[in-house]
Amino acid sequence: MESSRLMELLSHRIQLAHLPTPIQFMPRISDLLGVRLYIKRDDLTESIASGNKIRKLEYLMADALKSGADTVVSYGGIQSNHCRAVAWAAAKLGLSCVLALRGDAPDHWDGNLLLDHLLGADVRFFPKALFNDPDQLDSNLMREIRNAGKAPYSIPIGGSNATGTLGYVHMVGELADSGVRFDHLYHALGSGGTYAGMWLGCRLHAIESRVHGIAVCDDIGYFMTELARIRLDFQKKYQMDVDFSGADQLMDDRYVGIGYALNTGTELNELVRFARLEGLVLDPVYTLKAFLGMVDHIRTGIVSPGQTVLFIHTGGHAGLFPKHAEFEKLMV
Repeated sequence: MESSRLMELLSHRIQLAHLPTPIQFMPRISDLLGVRLYIKRDDLTESIASGNKIRKLEYLMADALKSGADTVVSYGGIQSNHCRAVAWAAAKLGLSCVLALRGDAPDHWDGNLLLDHLLGADVRFFPKALFNDPDQLDSNLMREIRNAGKAPYSIPIGGSNATGTLGYVHMVGELADSGVRFDHLYHALGSGGTYAGMWLGCRLHAIESRVHGIAVCDDIGYFMTELARIRLDFQKKYQMDVDFSGADQLMDDRYVGIGYALNTGTELNELVRFARLEGLVLDPVYTLKAFLGMVDHIRTGIVSPGQTVLFIHTGGHAGLFPKHAEFEKLMV
């Protein structure tokens, strides 16, 4: 890996997030699990745009402005945390925003979708089948926007390309400066960009922590394909070779459960338990499943007793609210 080139790319950023985010020790959960557990509070990167996506957008929006764009375009599910963060960043920087969301328009706006509208995004809904060919969907939408006299900049699902990945290379620099040595790093694996950035960042800063990605959708093969795509993007955009060899060994796709953004009552009960034990509120789509995967790793010996573990809280709290009926049934 070309370390000097990567360090130079890390300077191509617009400051949007409140960084560095704090690293907090969890004494009661540590006692429960028999490890030293810390939380990297990336849910505190911003208020409305909180979560991991804003780190990626610091680089993506800098690139959009450099390209002369007046409109940003992105993609995701109805309750996409990423799309909500894109809408906020666009409003913050005075850009127009078009969001292509997967599925039918719901009867009511809540959670992230409500925030998308509040922030002024042009929200459009597309059949799920069109998302099977994202390149064609993007090509058609970009052409339509250009024909309307706009200069669009496209951001992929999750902001997960070479440019967005830089946000989590930068985050690992915060870990290097923290003074704490972590044996294991855990985070939710949803589109691959956060994992890719942490993988590269650990090599850039010579951090030997094991980087675990707990999948909340899809399988390891899918995510290795996504890392290959990001690697190719580094080659095309930055003429850089990056190496993700062996990354599949630290991915785990056993905790997707009944499906993406779907939860069992057992999972939600665990969310409530950890919230009440130490004020650690996870989101049901991403961080809950990743946290429960980490807990299982600890209990089955993948993490040894007494080791130091860091869980990256990537945000997503708006995802709690569309599930209010499920929580109400649990807590009556």
